[in-house]
Amino acid sequence: MRNDKFAQPPPIGFPSAPPQQAFPQPGYNQPGYPHPGYNQPGHPWNPPPQQLGFSGYPPPPQHGYPPQFYGAPPGYGAPQPPPPPHIPQQTTTVVVNSGWYSRNQKNKPQSNAVGAAGLIFVSGGMNIAWSIGFHGNLYYKTTDHNYAAWFIGGIIGAVLSCFLTNKIAKKYVLIFSSILVMIGGIVIASTRQNGNATLAASYLDGIANGLVFAPFMALAGEVSVSYMRGLVAASVEQMCFGLGIFLQIIYTTTWSYSSYQSYNSFSAENMKGVLSIIYGFLALVIGSLLCIESPVIMLAKNNDEQGAIDALRRLQRPYTLTNETYEQLAEHKKYLAQNNDLSMGQTIGQALPTFIKLVFLRGLNAMSISSFVRITLIYSFGFHGHGSGYLGWYIGFGVCRWMGNFIATFCMESMGRKKPTVLGLIVCSALAFVIAAQYNIFLYDTGNVIMLLVFQLFAGIAFTATSPYLSEAYPLKVKQHFIAFTFIGEMLVFIGLTIASWSHSAGANYFYVMGGLYLFGFVFVALCLPETRRKTLRNAQDMFSTFFSKGF
Repeated sequence: MRNDKFAQPPPIGFPSAPPQQAFPQPGYNQPGYPHPGYNQPGHPWNPPPQQLGFSGYPPPPQHGYPPQFYGAPPGYGAPQPPPPPHIPQQTTTVVVNSGWYSRNQKNKPQSNAVGAAGLIFVSGGMNIAWSIGFHGNLYYKTTDHNYAAWFIGGIIGAVLSCFLTNKIAKKYVLIFSSILVMIGGIVIASTRQNGNATLAASYLDGIANGLVFAPFMALAGEVSVSYMRGLVAASVEQMCFGLGIFLQIIYTTTWSYSSYQSYNSFSAENMKGVLSIIYGFLALVIGSLLCIESPVIMLAKNNDEQGAIDALRRLQRPYTLTNETYEQLAEHKKYLAQNNDLSMGQTIGQALPTFIKLVFLRGLNAMSISSFVRITLIYSFGFHGHGSGYLGWYIGFGVCRWMGNFIATFCMESMGRKKPTVLGLIVCSALAFVIAAQYNIFLYDTGNVIMLLVFQLFAGIAFTATSPYLSEAYPLKVKQHFIAFTFIGEMLVFIGLTIASWSHSAGANYFYVMGGLYLFGFVFVALCLPETRRKTLRNAQDMFSTFFSKGF
């Protein structure tokens, strides 16, 4: 530290005056008294470093003494503190090293923002299970139209959602869809064995699911931090659909048959309506209170930076502005700028390879839970009639399907997306071939049932990752449109399998075809599907922009 007083030569006439007398230092106990350590008895006086080089001053000693300062250096002589942690590790692993519970609590508002849509998807899962044949005794005439109605309604809702993209707040879309679910539930709960009422309720519930699917899958990706996106997206979509399928199987198979003796008795169909009313009401309340709009869309539509900051603040606990809030805002701006630089042609060109990959996987997902699989389950354990343990097989079927979704959902941020998908596909392929080969061997029907249950477990594992892929893969300008198109493609596969007629040979051929498609899917995913675990939306979009991606 330079002292201007020492920059001037000593006053004329006093060339030999000691500097401590001619230039008293502030802070000394006594003015003019030599500073301790500068002129100790028995030691020569050491001039300050600033005065070296002037004539008449002795050269600095070569003793290796520490440099002389006006005041002791901070921490001089004290033990050295441990080195600070490596900065890149702090920024990249600080969240990962914290416990799962603390991460979940910190980011709970993100799952709450889209959680109401999950309740609608639970109702949708129940209708999917109903449409493929998991229902109680029906005392009215049914046609293929009854079983395909929910899927047709889903297509109608998905098409409508394309016209509403970023024009109506997602909260209002959710509220309207919740009301549709409630109305459909009321219709079923208040009627007895009425085919037309059931058909109308299926349409209403399907439209509601189609309306919320695309906007809320996009919202799940945009409100979630990179290390929680997989968990949030998978839990709100695949796990909720799986839960609905599980509940429908459980309560319809355990329903007392005595309740069907009377035409006017409260049936499993009425119970389905009551549950839909509950789901719709809860979705209405939770969505009205906790739904948070996308900060990305706030920046894109109105350049509402203050609104985006407030949304980001409310998406993490505690609800305060932190450096992480502004880092997320900066990342959203980069994501928006990257997509603004793309023309519409470039955007569609990037979206098409992704669409091919995801619509293929979602179609395989529909094949794994179709009416052909349910009939094969019944055929396997019911060749000699309904045995005493058939209820256990039904329940096991539902449990295995949902457990596959559950396991994959909570491994999404540790194992990633690609590894569970590849594992599930190859196991399902092998099991499908074995089931098809044993279709004619009636003595081993129990073995086929067990393999069907294991097949459902790994099918749930294989397709859970499609939820986060949908939320992060498509470019922003066409994201909701292509998510809706992917959903429509899946519904078309469901419709085709619903109206197809089962026979013994058709069932065996179905599993042979499914085994071949799953084997092709294994190779296809291994070569073409990227691993986007803990990647930003910007990086995930870049990884999907190319058709081939071999990394795990």
